[in-house]
Amino acid sequence: MKSLKHGMNIWTDLKQKAKTGLPKAAFYLSLFYAIWFLFGSEYGFVASVTGTAFDFNFKKRLTALEMVMVAATQMIACSFACLASLNIVLRLVLNALFPLVWTLLRSSPLDNIGYFPGVITFVFIQLIPFGRSDIPLLLLIAAFATAVLTGVLTLIKFFKSKKIDDSLLRDGLKTIAAQLIVKEANTGAVQDIEYSMYRRAYSGHNVAHIYSRGEHIYYIFALIFQRAAYFFSDHRQSRINKWTIEPRKELSDFLIRAADEINQTDNHLLIEDAHKLLIKGEDFSGRFGSLYRNILRLLILALREMDVGDSHKERFNLGRYLRDFRNHLQLNKFQFRFALRLSVVMTICFAIMDISGAEHAYWIALNAFLITRPMYDESVTRVQSRLIGSVVGCVVTYLFYMIAPGEWYIYLYFSVMITCMYMATPGKWVQPIFATSCGVAMASISLGGSAAVGYRLLYLGLAAGLVYVVNRFIFPSTRQKRNEFYIHELYRMQKFYLDILRQSVKSRVSLTVLHNALVNFHILCDDLRKESGGEYSEDLKNFLLCLWRLMAEAEQMTVILHTAKFSKEERKWILKWLDEVSEKLDTREMFDPNEIMLHDMPDKPNFSYLASRYQQNLSAALRMATWIHLMPVLE
Repeated sequence: MKSLKHGMNIWTDLKQKAKTGLPKAAFYLSLFYAIWFLFGSEYGFVASVTGTAFDFNFKKRLTALEMVMVAATQMIACSFACLASLNIVLRLVLNALFPLVWTLLRSSPLDNIGYFPGVITFVFIQLIPFGRSDIPLLLLIAAFATAVLTGVLTLIKFFKSKKIDDSLLRDGLKTIAAQLIVKEANTGAVQDIEYSMYRRAYSGHNVAHIYSRGEHIYYIFALIFQRAAYFFSDHRQSRINKWTIEPRKELSDFLIRAADEINQTDNHLLIEDAHKLLIKGEDFSGRFGSLYRNILRLLILALREMDVGDSHKERFNLGRYLRDFRNHLQLNKFQFRFALRLSVVMTICFAIMDISGAEHAYWIALNAFLITRPMYDESVTRVQSRLIGSVVGCVVTYLFYMIAPGEWYIYLYFSVMITCMYMATPGKWVQPIFATSCGVAMASISLGGSAAVGYRLLYLGLAAGLVYVVNRFIFPSTRQKRNEFYIHELYRMQKFYLDILRQSVKSRVSLTVLHNALVNFHILCDDLRKESGGEYSEDLKNFLLCLWRLMAEAEQMTVILHTAKFSKEERKWILKWLDEVSEKLDTREMFDPNEIMLHDMPDKPNFSYLASRYQQNLSAALRMATWIHLMPVLE
């Protein structure tokens, strides 16, 4: 029975890999052979970099502007690669600057490999043997490949279903429903779904900040799960009492019904019934009453969004991008440390290539780029997997070369290996077997089988040694360092949320800003939560819980400022209170939450309660940071 189940799992996994891998392989092979037939096989690297861009984007439903951005990225990187080929000085200068700047612009804590498509295009185009007179032709080939990429992505968008995956939404609503009617709610069950929703709501480096229908719906549902998790996390307040038994059961039943009936075309019956419950819930008091109304209001908003599905966008803000870029230019930022390492590795590699003039020395740069990863630990794993995979791939390819009756069989072998490579799991030792087989197979046409194998292993060894030295001695970034950076970022974000709250006192804040801030926080927090090993793992989880509560309270106070009426005097008081808690946040010194006086609090019970909770959780977070020696990390 177990063997049958195991076999079914393997078959399911294989089908899933084929579903994602075969389209990538088909795109690459079609483009490679088109370029080979029209321009020559020496320009095959253009197909490789365009295939990478396709790999990163084919699952997305890109807007027209995003299509333009993808195409522009390819052509800009290719143009800089051509410029770098003019002389050795430009080669070294641009290989020092381009990976550095591009990585800082396109990577973030939420998207560590956002740099990859642009930098691989810049690096791999330089590996093509071409002279100054060949640059116009190379740019023409790149434009041809980019046009094919844009056309295929457009076709995929046309045929891709506009429906979003709503299975997690349904499961989440049923999870909340179940927790509402049990004595001790499981906060973690709701929080796991909340984090998943925020990951789905993350749109990456979306320059225009146009959020698709699905991303915005996931974001609204994430807020629903956040409200529920925040309520359930306070076990004292969330206990069932005789006054809430009936409304809890009523809300639970409605959420189960919504999970079963929710659709992406017409939800007006659910919306009408939710409105009826909302009117009834206006009389409910306390924390449960607030939760009851919050869930129904957000659910109504989400259901309307599923019916209408308009895109949401914010005006392009150059200042924000410049501030983000400047924020990355600090040695304690792991993006900057990785960008410097990548820049050093690529500069040295191309210096070796140009000075030595050795045959197929481009394999040094190729391997060095592929095994240089943001985290030191990940680079070590990549080196190990690539060494094992390369040895096996060289042996297999050499044996095939001995029995291959002609060149056309090598091209057939190359096509099969490419298909297997795209179906293999990236980063595991199996994928380098197929990648090596592809590279050695094509090189063997001009070099011969044994020479191609020898060069491949030699240059891989040199690249691995170079990457090891740079990763070990030039701004190393271990997982521990990255986690410390994440903790610093999560604490720094609290100041950003207070700034949003301060802006909300004076005027309405764009929902897009809240979208970005909340999604960023939750993805970082989820990564830390999963990797919080070490001597203070449990304490760190409690510290993160405090930061999460601070964020939830700041977000809810922002919503209240948008929806309730406040007098000038009340707004002045709020600004004064924000100055006091901001000072505590900046000084990072432990304090008694009663130091911040609440007797002048405006007569807004919900806001007053959240403000009181905020300063209590801030005080608790600073105490924990002192106990577990996190203060140096927060500075």
